Amino acid sequence: MEKAIKKILIIGGTGFIGSHLVNKCLNLGWKVTSVSLSIPPKKKRNKKVKDHKVDLTNFSSVKKKLNTPLNYIVNLAGYINHSNSKKDYNKIMKEHFISVKNITKVIPRKNLIKFVQIGSSDEYGLEKAPQSEKTKLSPKSAYSKAKAKTTNFLKKMYLKEKYPYAIARLFLTYGPGQNKDRFITQIINSSIKNKSFSTTSGEQIRDFCYIDDTVSAILLILREKKAVGQVFNVATGIPVKIKKVINLITKIVGKGKPEFNKRDLREGENEVLYADIKKIKKILNWKPKTSLLMGLRKTIKSFEKNDN
Repeated sequence: MEKAIKKILIIGGTGFIGSHLVNKCLNLGWKVTSVSLSIPPKKKRNKKVKDHKVDLTNFSSVKKKLNTPLNYIVNLAGYINHSNSKKDYNKIMKEHFISVKNITKVIPRKNLIKFVQIGSSDEYGLEKAPQSEKTKLSPKSAYSKAKAKTTNFLKKMYLKEKYPYAIARLFLTYGPGQNKDRFITQIINSSIKNKSFSTTSGEQIRDFCYIDDTVSAILLILREKKAVGQVFNVATGIPVKIKKVINLITKIVGKGKPEFNKRDLREGENEVLYADIKKIKKILNWKPKTSLLMGLRKTIKSFEKNDN
């Protein structure tokens, strides 16, 4: 436990990564405040967590509810939306960029040790793999553009006034508790039900990081002084074909009927996206501990348990 109780704000604390991070911080003895667009029902609420319903795009709402001294902030807010329509663009930009501007304006700087922004591998766009923190940002979708704009905003804040930010640029995180509409969870659910499901050729290459490893990296970035003003890829650094993941899942579950080559790639999708993680290894001495096989087994086990 820390020598003094730390106060942390986890934005998006009821989400997949957020809920895992909340539990880890409670285990450290920290005081946790969670912000989301909706508060969990009383039966599902953790009494040790202070829950707030806040529209982060509304400056008045942020000022009214979050104008309080904190030591740490982790921003996991904002939904993933790869739409490029003009209709969605402003909403996505508000969710990701305006929210961060409001937070940095409102929350007092006096006791703030670190603000960790959760970035995305999508910020790299179609740049060649393995993507490192030095790789040019070439966002293509409104979502990735909003993430990249937020990255650049925080960098300017640091250069201008030493705002204590750090960015955890996540690749693909998976694990127990993830929404059922994500890639791995969709495959798991279809396989458990022994359904046929259509997929692409599966030749795309991705980097899958188990939730416990992602959370351990975020906590390390939070607590290490050396992380201030830095961007870190958070991933395994291991390229894996989508087809291999699908076949592993169906093999572990023992059923499921993938139909390859039945879907087209998403427009503007980078077919080879995996991380160079030398920087986080060197500066923070972090590396993932969970193999893909072990991570998938744990995730499948949790889903089978919930189904039963």
